[in-house]
Amino acid sequence: MQARSAAYNVFRRKRKPALRCAVRQDRPVPTFVNGETWDFGGIATTTEPPPGFQPEAASEAMRLTGYYLFHDLRA
Repeated sequence: MQARSAAYNVFRRKRKPALRCAVRQDRPVPTFVNGETWDFGGIATTTEPPPGFQPEAASEAMRLTGYYLFHDLRA
């Protein structure tokens, strides 16, 4: 079963840039994602996800926690 199409704001951890936090654009950004430790890393879509982003896992994580952590395999 494929997750429905969605767009996510992606933030990268400053000290560990391969660590990403994705938040659907229609959801609030968690308070732990702040300018001291995270940078905006762009937008990911479930139709063309970046390496390491798993759309079904992202959908489930959003339902449970409100954010999705993953490692960008290009970093």
